[in-house]
Amino acid sequence: MSMEERVLEALREVIDPEVGINIVDLGLVETVEAGDERIYVGLIMTTPACPQSGHLAEESERAIWRHFDDVPVEIEVLDSPFWTPDRMSEIARQTLGWGI
Repeated sequence: MSMEERVLEALREVIDPEVGINIVDLGLVETVEAGDERIYVGLIMTTPACPQSGHLAEESERAIWRHFDDVPVEIEVLDSPFWTPDRMSEIARQTLGWGI
């Protein structure tokens, strides 16, 4: 498993409190760059003024630190691209009852 895949697995521990689904399956993870020197994650929110953006960024950082405690972590909440429901995984769609 690549380091990026391991970071994504760690981010599956971060649950969006508004819908109860992890941020990976919700499609909120836009970018993951992972190496021995640094881990960078770019997140997008479901709405531009999402009140949970700070919370989700902090929880993302904590989740990564639990698995990579010796690598600096940077989490950025991005302004674009805009989130759309088609970014969700099939599991997320089924959980929310979309497309069934």
